[in-house]
Amino acid sequence: MKEFYNSIQELVPHRPPLLLIQNILEADDQGLRASVNTADSGIFSAQDGKIPSYVGIEYMAQAISAWAGLAAKREGRPIQLGFLLGTRRYHSQVAYFEANTQLQVRVREMLRDETNLVLFDCQVLAGEQVLATAQIKAIQPDNLDALLEQSAEYI
Repeated sequence: MKEFYNSIQELVPHRPPLLLIQNILEADDQGLRASVNTADSGIFSAQDGKIPSYVGIEYMAQAISAWAGLAAKREGRPIQLGFLLGTRRYHSQVAYFEANTQLQVRVREMLRDETNLVLFDCQVLAGEQVLATAQIKAIQPDNLDALLEQSAEYI
C-alpha cells in the first residue's frame, strides 16, 4: 500500500492544521483504517486540549478521502475532489476525545450508485473501544466542472 504514495498529503486535499489523519494503517478495495493523534487536531481543541467528539465526523471524512485517493493512485487516475453530502446516525460514546490520544478511524464502503454517490459505515476507536459511529454519504463526481456548472443554475 505504501508503494502507492509517499505522504498522506498526496491523498487528502487538506494541509496542516486542517489535515487531521496521520497515516493509513491498512486498506483494501472496500475501505481503510487510518491513525489520528488528537494532538494534531489542536485547531478544534477546547481549553484543556480535549477535542469535541463532533470532530469525529471530519476524521471519518478525511479517512474516506484518503481511501478514494489511494484507490485513484492504485488505478493510475488523478486524485479528484469529493464532497461529504451528509451524516446519518452520528453517535458518540464520549463528549470529547482526550488530548494527545492515538485514535483509529475505520471507513467501509456499503453502497455505491452509478453517479458515484457512496454510503460509508464509519467508526472512531481508541484501541478496540468504539468511541463514535456514523454513516456518511459522499460523492466524487466524474466531471466536477459539469457539476459546478449545473449547480450554478440553482444559486
